Amino acid sequence: MGKELRKASRRKSGAKAWIRLDGGFAMRPCNMFDLSDTGVQITVRAAETIPSVFTLLMSRDASSGRRARVKWRRASQIGAEFI
Repeated sequence: MGKELRKASRRKSGAKAWIRLDGGFAMRPCNMFDLSDTGVQITVRAAETIPSVFTLLMSRDASSGRRARVKWRRASQIGAEFI
């Protein structure tokens, strides 16, 4: 097994979250698989349609969230770092 290279430890999560697309009010539901201080792994339908930069909201009616940049995509999963 390889050495762990992550900057922050991950916490498993099954929480719902929402992706807000830049420049608009449209939101897409997603599920957080794991979360750390530096990033998140989410599962979302049509992951290939999510732009490379988005805002992750922890609740649907949140007024602000965390900006994130996609690091990788695999089927319906996205790994993103917070920026």
